[in-house]
Amino acid sequence: MKTINFKDFNLEINLTYFINIIGLPASGKTTLLKMLINRIYSPNIYIDDISIHEYDLGYKKQNVAVVFNDFKFNTEYVKEELLYYQEKLGTNKTNAYRKIDKFTKYFELNELIEAKIEYLNKSEQALIKILSLLIINPKVLGIDDLFTYLNTNVKIKIIKYAKEKNISILNITTDSEDLLLGTHIIILNKFKVISYDTNKNTLKNEKLLLETGFDLPFIINISNGLNYYDITKKTYYKNKDLVEDLWK
Repeated sequence: MKTINFKDFNLEINLTYFINIIGLPASGKTTLLKMLINRIYSPNIYIDDISIHEYDLGYKKQNVAVVFNDFKFNTEYVKEELLYYQEKLGTNKTNAYRKIDKFTKYFELNELIEAKIEYLNKSEQALIKILSLLIINPKVLGIDDLFTYLNTNVKIKIIKYAKEKNISILNITTDSEDLLLGTHIIILNKFKVISYDTNKNTLKNEKLLLETGFDLPFIINISNGLNYYDITKKTYYKNKDLVEDLWK
């Protein structure tokens, strides 16, 4: 899977491992994801130039998934939730539990795996919601503003996993720090795309971000201030790079 074309939005996405989608309220962000899984019908979505409705339902369930920001769960326990969509797809139970064991190690879930979901905090619940669909290894995973509940290390671990497994994450976000992650940023306004560019190019356009309701990420604000006082001469996108250059 290489491209998804939302013709209603005049938007063709070249799929990479992590793309942020931002915009003002009612710009169409969540609608975009609902269209992708047919919660809102659209005849104008194409995957690799083929109408999404021509694909087999089983193929779509395996390869196109969306996690919405509603904190609704299908089961009561973490392990059951990680099993739920695997069972829906007919995954052999032995293989399903093997994948859960791997996820437990990879995402350090030892203290959560046997827990009851209602007793988890919001960050933990958001993580389990994401992992319950990430575990089926879809080609595309939409995430509707759940990354905002996670700390940076967990976000990076999810992105690293997606990159390793050739999964493309479409991440709707309201957190400016997420804009430092991934490859591209899509900006929507009134159900149309007004910008689709690389992270670095988009982050250079402070006026456009402000109009979309976003401040610059903290590290960029800091490095811009240091540039103003001639302490540094470039924009930094990682704390580590800034600290290393300051101590040279």
